[in-house]
Amino acid sequence: MSRFIGADVSLPPMSVRRRRAVRAFYGILAVGLTVTLVAQCILTASEGRSLTNTFSYFTIQSNVLVLVTSAILCLRPRPSGATWWRILRLAALVGITVTGIVYVLFLSRSVHLTGLAAVYNQVFHHAAPLLTLVGFLVVEPRQGFLPRDLAFLGWPALWLVYTMVRGAFFDPRFTGFAPKPSNYPYPFLDPTEAPPAEILGSIAFVFVLLLVVGIGYVFADRRKPFRRSERG
Repeated sequence: MSRFIGADVSLPPMSVRRRRAVRAFYGILAVGLTVTLVAQCILTASEGRSLTNTFSYFTIQSNVLVLVTSAILCLRPRPSGATWWRILRLAALVGITVTGIVYVLFLSRSVHLTGLAAVYNQVFHHAAPLLTLVGFLVVEPRQGFLPRDLAFLGWPALWLVYTMVRGAFFDPRFTGFAPKPSNYPYPFLDPTEAPPAEILGSIAFVFVLLLVVGIGYVFADRRKPFRRSERG
């Protein structure tokens, strides 16, 4: 167990210039997401809608993970390499990337928002995924991801169980992507909107996508250039 939670990846040092770049980029991203998330909560409350529902969206949870890991990167540009950190960071990277992909492919045509709600939606579904990807490729130091860090998939699995049980036995009444209130946050999970085979197919597709994107990040992280002699 101690090996699982310990700092088991040795990472090279970073230059002062690189640290400043990481702090600046992820500090701005963390502040931007914090402001947007708080503003979204205020808007949700002012409209009499459920904050519990807001944080039950996979989209919002992914953005929260990006916010938290961005804040950590701002405060500590070179993380420890501990397993808990790598799993958390990989969950944020994969979650927000799949959020963007699924939204563009399946959900964007169902959204007809105006005003501030449309702005927040753009941040959560477009800006955050794009900036996170750019940050990973250009700014973020190597994290030393290992295949076992794909254990982050436990989070989407728990989210799915929570979502389906809550929808089946409670009455959450989501109002985001369907023309009428639904007990499920996304139409492709709603038994009143899609047949069982289609729901199972959608779930399988998303989990395969999560796995493929996760593997992609693990291998892309290894390909990042990083000079071990960089110290200045």
